[in-house]
Amino acid sequence: QVQSILTQSSKSRPDGILCILGIDSRYNEGCKELANYLLFGLYNQNTSDFEKTGFSEEVLDDVIMLIKSDSVHLYCNPVNYRYLLPYVAHWRNLHFYCMTENEYEDEEAAEEFKISSFVDMVRDCSRIGIPYSSHGHLQIFDMFVVEKWPIVQAFALEGIGGDGFFTMKYELQDVSLNLWNVYSKMDPVSLEDLLSEVRSQIIYLIWKTKHLVCF
Repeated sequence: QVQSILTQSSKSRPDGILCILGIDSRYNEGCKELANYLLFGLYNQNTSDFEKTGFSEEVLDDVIMLIKSDSVHLYCNPVNYRYLLPYVAHWRNLHFYCMTENEYEDEEAAEEFKISSFVDMVRDCSRIGIPYSSHGHLQIFDMFVVEKWPIVQAFALEGIGGDGFFTMKYELQDVSLNLWNVYSKMDPVSLEDLLSEVRSQIIYLIWKTKHLVCF
């Protein structure tokens, strides 16, 4: 469904849709919404659910996705890899960027790997779509705000970066409205979410009815 945006017969269609989670996108809600759509609401879990894992939010949110028309490029770390895998294992033509646990222990090497992974995954693009706004909270798209996202800023680093500022090298466009249209369609993910919600409501009503009868 999301990839259909990239196959539309339009001269302005993006080559890929970039989704960056956590601190690296300054907790952008549009990116989080897209991730939740693709990952069955994984990042809608209560903070307490993630706290039970024993890992920090920064580690669990350490995800970068580039969705292209015929492939998906996914950066993650060896910690959140195990949580993501059940949701993405069936994706076709999936390219993982992930260190081993031993490699990840070196913080400097891990940061350099993330930057180089980001640079590599966008290399063949010229126009990149950004899920800038979450549904119902439309914001005026500002590419200079995107340029201030930490991982995007790191793109300009000499040596490991992409030789220049991200917003000067790539044409950015807001794909929020396109994505909202996708979210509104009933696909297997949406259907499962709806069924889960209905199931929860039914269970609650049964519980409430039983307690009213008992009372």
